[in-house]
Amino acid sequence: MPRREKKIPASIKRDVVNPSDYLRLNMPSSCEECSHFSPENESCTLGYPTAPHRRAEQQKSYGISGRIAICRFHEID
Repeated sequence: MPRREKKIPASIKRDVVNPSDYLRLNMPSSCEECSHFSPENESCTLGYPTAPHRRAEQQKSYGISGRIAICRFHEID
């Protein structure tokens, strides 16, 4: 019986953000700032995972790599 290769899941693309833009501009970049985020159950109303896009994770990621996971469906009220 041949062994099946495990598929490697696609990782979330993290975009480089210029440090001066990150500090100067008020860029919405987390689920907590999106109209699709449901704070009651901390989920996305579109069904996307919220963990990589939450504020704490974004700040940690930016501090380590200068990159953040920008959600392409982010909507501001």
